[in-house]
Amino acid sequence: MTQLRSPKTPVRHAAPSKRRPSFAGNVGWGLVGNAGYALCQWLVLVVVARLGTESMVGDYALGLAVGAPVVLLANLSLRTVLVTDTFHEHPFRRYLRVRLAGMAAATAAIGVAVWAFDLPPAVVVLVGLAKAFDGVGDIYLGLLQRHHDQRGIAVAQLANGALTIALTGVLLAATGSVAWAAAGSAMGSLIAWLGFCAPLASRLLDATAKASLKADPPKRHTHRFSPPGPGALVWTALPLGLASGITSLTANVPRYALQDRLGAAALGAFAAAGYLVLTGNLLVSAVAQTLLPRLVELRAAGARERFAALVRQSLIGITVAGVVAVWAAELFGAKVLRAVYGEEYADEAGTLTVLTIATAVAASCFVLDAALSAVRRFTGQLAVNAAVLAATILAALVLVPRYGIAGAAWATVAAAAVHAGLKWELLRRDL
Repeated sequence: MTQLRSPKTPVRHAAPSKRRPSFAGNVGWGLVGNAGYALCQWLVLVVVARLGTESMVGDYALGLAVGAPVVLLANLSLRTVLVTDTFHEHPFRRYLRVRLAGMAAATAAIGVAVWAFDLPPAVVVLVGLAKAFDGVGDIYLGLLQRHHDQRGIAVAQLANGALTIALTGVLLAATGSVAWAAAGSAMGSLIAWLGFCAPLASRLLDATAKASLKADPPKRHTHRFSPPGPGALVWTALPLGLASGITSLTANVPRYALQDRLGAAALGAFAAAGYLVLTGNLLVSAVAQTLLPRLVELRAAGARERFAALVRQSLIGITVAGVVAVWAAELFGAKVLRAVYGEEYADEAGTLTVLTIATAVAASCFVLDAALSAVRRFTGQLAVNAAVLAATILAALVLVPRYGIAGAAWATVAAAAVHAGLKWELLRRDL
């Protein structure tokens, strides 16, 4: 594992002179961006459910279940490594090159999975390609996050979500094919990457480069030792990247079990209920994304007590919000499912409540992951996530055959509880 350098003085990193947004303002923009993006991702599923069939929803959900873990594994969590790279050991272009290579590898791996397991080829590959395009755009958003620009991130997220739902809906309505709907998703992600993520980050890069040139004119001599290359970056990021890939795989284990035991229709019903609570995950993710650079700064400054207080306050707030969410799901779940998806989905109200419990428990993991990343506990996160994956597989094997969709939901709760408990134990010694 490549360790952080400990120079006597931090490496100089020129940044744009614009005044940093407030923490509360950044949280607000993070909530707007993540909530808007979550809403659009959910509406894609609603569009497929309304214009297509349960089997189409299942095929689309299968594409997500196959593509998301592969892409997350290949992206190596480089965005988090970029934000926590306190001494700027690697230039942004190196992060971008490694991310592009990873997304190309992920797309190829998805193609192999389609061939090996006889999956619906067009839908799975195109949904995977959409996730790969999102992965490239994500590394540009990491640069914005490092500079506390949650507003820019929100703009890119909202553009991505709006383009995805518009193109998916238009193509599905015009063709009646879920494969064309998946193609619309890929097109939306590509346009968002090239038209929003890259230009927004490029303005930061230009401002930083000009400031760096003014502060440190280029020198004519060369150093004897060159800076670490892409291999060192991959080695540093690998444990966290594996941990993220395992997390996505863990979330999809109950879906794989449902697809195998009960087919695409059952998977579609489970996915429909799951997407309603996905918004909660993404809202908490917004808070965690805003917390991460702040926690990195507190850790670098040696403000241990303020670091611990911020983590604890965030966990308390998330716990209160989770209790309210479970209460709302129990009261209004059936009505919401009926209104959004149709009468046939209202019977899954109990599944929605259980998945809300899982989401409330798992929400704490976003804050715990941010804190662990701030102290660069990458290897520890990998070990915990591997244990959670094993627990989830065991729960799914026991519960899904016996209880079906409800069993898949309770397997998700078990995974969340194990995850939160182990992550807290890992972090506790650093607080």
